[in-house]
Amino acid sequence: MIRLRHSEGFTLIEVVVAVAVIAIGLAATINTVASVSHNTAVLNERIIATWVAQNALAQHALNLDDNEDRDAQGVQTIAQIDWLWEKTLHPTDDQNIRRVDIKVTKQEARASHVLAQLSSLVVYFDAQDQP
Repeated sequence: MIRLRHSEGFTLIEVVVAVAVIAIGLAATINTVASVSHNTAVLNERIIATWVAQNALAQHALNLDDNEDRDAQGVQTIAQIDWLWEKTLHPTDDQNIRRVDIKVTKQEARASHVLAQLSSLVVYFDAQDQP
């Protein structure tokens, strides 16, 4: 009587399928980690650009800049990066209120890619109106 020998273990096809499943899973994991890393860097840049816009608006609202009555631009260095901000003034129906728009880009990119934009209304009082 002939006995068939049953070997224990995996066949070659089972091993190849298992390796393929693991490779697909690892590729998806690496892709996800790379995407999260890129998004974190972009969000970091946007947060810092927002700080630059808020700083420029605060300087304007507190009359600390020399260009309170006209459009202006400047450079601020934060996190060892030069950020270019551009301030634009727009009149409103009330002569004592102006809309201030501030756009921030990286200086090397110029105005091609705006990372932060901030708009606010600023009240202007004449010296004779103040008590």
